[in-house]
Amino acid sequence: MQSVKPEIDGETGDWPAGTRPSRRIVLPRFLRRPARILSRLDLRMPGHVGTKSLALFFAATAVTGMLAGGHTMTVVSAFTAWSGLAIDEVEISGQSETSEIDVLEAMAMGEYPSIVTFDAITARERVEKLPWVKRVTIRKLYPDTLQVAISERQPFAIWQHDGAVVLITKDGKVISDHVDARYKNLPMVVGVDADKRADEFVTLLKEFPTFAPRVTAGVLVSGRRWNVVLRNGVEIMLPEEDPASALIQAVALDDGHGILSREIAAVDLRLPSRLVFRLTEKGYEAREALLKARKKNGSNT
Repeated sequence: MQSVKPEIDGETGDWPAGTRPSRRIVLPRFLRRPARILSRLDLRMPGHVGTKSLALFFAATAVTGMLAGGHTMTVVSAFTAWSGLAIDEVEISGQSETSEIDVLEAMAMGEYPSIVTFDAITARERVEKLPWVKRVTIRKLYPDTLQVAISERQPFAIWQHDGAVVLITKDGKVISDHVDARYKNLPMVVGVDADKRADEFVTLLKEFPTFAPRVTAGVLVSGRRWNVVLRNGVEIMLPEEDPASALIQAVALDDGHGILSREIAAVDLRLPSRLVFRLTEKGYEAREALLKARKKNGSNT
C-alpha cells in the first residue's frame, strides 16, 4: 500500500485547500486539569447582557464625569433624594417679622434637597444673617423633615440719621427700615453714632420715670453729649460730664415753676454755674411787651 502525501504548492509552502493539518496548542502540565474542567462546563451568556452592560458602562461614565467635574455632592444629593430621603417638609416656628420665604432662600437647599447631604450648620449661619434673626436651631427628622426654630431680635430704639429712620437693637444693630405705628413708644436717638450709645440715653431717662414720657428724642451732639428734645419742642442741652445731675436741675425747675411748659426754645445746662434760657419768637415778643409795660409804668410814677 502506497501512502499519499499532500503536495506542497510551489515554493510558498502552502497546503492545498482543505488539506492543511490542524495545529494543537500544548498547555503546560499544571494548566491541563483546569482546562479539562472548564471544557465540560456549559457556559451561556444571559439574554440582553450586552445591552445592560452597555447601559451600565454609560451610567458609570456619566457618574465618573460628574465626580471629576466637582459635582460629587450633587450626585449624592440626587441619588439619596430619589432613594426616599428627599426633604419634603420644612417646619418653621418662632418668627413673626421674618418671612418664611426669606428663611427658605437663606437655607439654600439646592436642586435636589436631600436630608442626608443637607448642611444644617451652614444653613443656620446663613439664616442668622437675616436682619431680624438672632438665633436659629435646625433639626433633621428622618426621612424627610426639617424643623427650624427661630429666635428674633427685639427692637430697642429708633435711630434717625442722614434722613433715614430705622429700628435698632440694644447693641445698635439695624433691624429694619420699616418703622410703623407699633414702635411709636420706643425711644428715639438722633445723630452719628447715636445707635451705638442708645442704651446710654435710655438708661439716663430711666432715672426720671415721670419725666421720660415727655421726651421725644435724644440728640447726640458731636459724639460727646446729649440734647433732650421734649414733645412740646423744648430742647434741654446737657453737659458732657454728669448729665444726670443737670437733668435733675431742669426737672426740679419744671416741678416748681413749670418752666419747661413756657414759651422757651431751649434750656442750656452745659455749664454747671450758669443756666441759660433761649426764648421762642412768641416768648421774645411777650418779654419785650412786658419790659415796655414796666418801663411805661415806671415813667408814670
